[in-house]
Amino acid sequence: MKNRLKLLIPILLLTILFVVSFILQSKYNHVILDRTNGVDTEALFLKEIVVLGSSFAFLNVLIASIVICFVSMFVILVFVLLNRRKMERRARTKEKLNVVYQQLILDALEDKIVDKKEFKKFRKICNSRFRRNIFINQIIDVASVMPNEMQSKLRKLYFDLGLIKETRRKLRSRQWHHKIKAMKELSRLEITDYNKTIVKYVNAKNDTLRMEAQIAMVRLSDFKENPFLFLSYLKHDFSLWEQITLHQLMVEANMNVPDFGQWLDSKNESVVMFCLRMIREYNQINNAEKISHIIYHGSEPVRKLAIEIAGDLKLGELSDALKKKYKYEVYEIELEIVKSLGKIAEPKTVQFLQHVVDSENDTQLQIEAVKAIKNMGEIGETYLMKMLNSEYKDYNIIIKHVLDSRIN
Repeated sequence: MKNRLKLLIPILLLTILFVVSFILQSKYNHVILDRTNGVDTEALFLKEIVVLGSSFAFLNVLIASIVICFVSMFVILVFVLLNRRKMERRARTKEKLNVVYQQLILDALEDKIVDKKEFKKFRKICNSRFRRNIFINQIIDVASVMPNEMQSKLRKLYFDLGLIKETRRKLRSRQWHHKIKAMKELSRLEITDYNKTIVKYVNAKNDTLRMEAQIAMVRLSDFKENPFLFLSYLKHDFSLWEQITLHQLMVEANMNVPDFGQWLDSKNESVVMFCLRMIREYNQINNAEKISHIIYHGSEPVRKLAIEIAGDLKLGELSDALKKKYKYEVYEIELEIVKSLGKIAEPKTVQFLQHVVDSENDTQLQIEAVKAIKNMGEIGETYLMKMLNSEYKDYNIIIKHVLDSRIN
């Protein structure tokens, strides 16, 4: 009712404006038509104007414009009200059909529908696009809760009714939301025939379409052995949100974990960073050699992450490379190298770390180097006590700070 009032108010105002303007026109037209000093004057509203070779009175043009606006508003109002009633009626119909169709699907899965007459119900449903889409939605909902052994039956019903044609039409649609709907249908029913089409959308400009294409490619059955195979095709930036979402999907679906080292040579920096995180997550230390190449990567964020992961995975074979890299790096990465050497905690790096304390003026670097030495356990603490008693340089403040149990 409120929405109808909102639509009626502009029409009422327009009607009032029309009536007022007509009254005022009549009043002032009378004044203009009066004789002044015995000379006839030409009425303003009766003045002829020429449009495309035809002459019209100004008043007639004005009245015609107002009438057209009034009629247009009335037509729009009728259309909106009729469309609203149609949508409300469809919503009520959809609510009823959801229950009916879900029961029909369950009956079909339990082999209760064996009669050809009963099967005609499905055929009749599929003759209407509106009802067909409701039916497809119910199949997808059932598929999401059905065990794997029932998926094949559901998929057979889907193909027998020719519903794949509707999905294919949506997948090829120019509208992105139709494409997304098709991808969800294919991935839920594990239909892999259209993977080559879906994989094209992993680089789509539309963020939602791109994300759904990636999810579909991870879910589809022939990608289960390597659910992230789409990374080989990904050229668009792989956002952190997309990375988290797909990793969570892989965990929830209990998918096989691929060797993420296979994409460390990707030209897409975001893909390399994702793979580095996954290598750390799944402790894939067999990729140590590949990580040793990544610490020379052209991108600072990639190098920094690779160095951080070398420390997290305690890749001792990379400690020499990290020491050599130190003097050629920017401050943030120097700091990360020192931290990683502390995580690796190899005694052979002690002298290098002492050199950092001796040669650097930055307090944070010195503190991290002392912490790294301390992480080497008894050997490190012994070395720190020697440094503390050394007359070469005053290490007292930094070492005592690190060794103070109240601070660390």
